Amino acid sequence: MVIGHFWKRSKFDVQLRVEFCILRFMVRLEEDEDLLDDFDDDFKEEKPVSQYSYDYKSRRILVWVEDEENRQTVEETLAFLLPLATIRMAYSEEMVTEISEKEEWDTFVVDLTEENVSTSEFVKMANNNPEIMIIALDYSQLNRNNEQNEIYFESIRKLFDLKAPNNHPESQE
Repeated sequence: MVIGHFWKRSKFDVQLRVEFCILRFMVRLEEDEDLLDDFDDDFKEEKPVSQYSYDYKSRRILVWVEDEENRQTVEETLAFLLPLATIRMAYSEEMVTEISEKEEWDTFVVDLTEENVSTSEFVKMANNNPEIMIIALDYSQLNRNNEQNEIYFESIRKLFDLKAPNNHPESQE
């Protein structure tokens, strides 16, 4: 009684079968690539674009950045996030204190993770002044060229809208 059929394959038969499968797969892949291209065109991931046009020209923001490596990036990113705002950079506690006493500012920005900033007399003074908003940001995360940080930008803008709601277009009527 014969139950099954056993056929011994040669290396040549296996190689032909593999080559045939590869060719079939490549043809299907080429056909699928055309479909994928059409699909990609329709559903490309787009960067979120703010539906509002922000106007911060009434805002006066004093930024204290101790770390030399972050200064330019912080300044460029804040200028990008807060169009038309007056932004002034200070590089030491003495400089930020002097500028804050000579000119009127509505917002101070600091990075409390920088050395000696959180315990400084300037931060204590700013924190005790109810007319001034103090915003603490992590400057290492504040880089407009890093696409991973873009999700935080709208939240950061909203921080600056808290004190001056007339900066937001929806509130202007």
